Amino acid sequence: MESARLDSSILPASRRDPYEVLGVSRDASDQEIKTAYRKLALKYHPDKNASNPEASELFKEVAYSYSILSDTEKRRQYDTAGFE
Repeated sequence: MESARLDSSILPASRRDPYEVLGVSRDASDQEIKTAYRKLALKYHPDKNASNPEASELFKEVAYSYSILSDTEKRRQYDTAGFE
């Protein structure tokens, strides 16, 4: 499926493991991933960290990691081949 391919043009510069970014295990359930995402998104949201530009970058990394792990096809592809 073409739309499910990981788009390397929007990868964060660090390209950290999405599981590591969200602090979940590789066998985490969808609910565990969602809970971890929400916790980190609130922590690093730019509106709550206006004076910390690093928080904005962390927020983007958390959002990108969630976009991979919350999509069944993207998660399967990442688990199989990582970032290509």
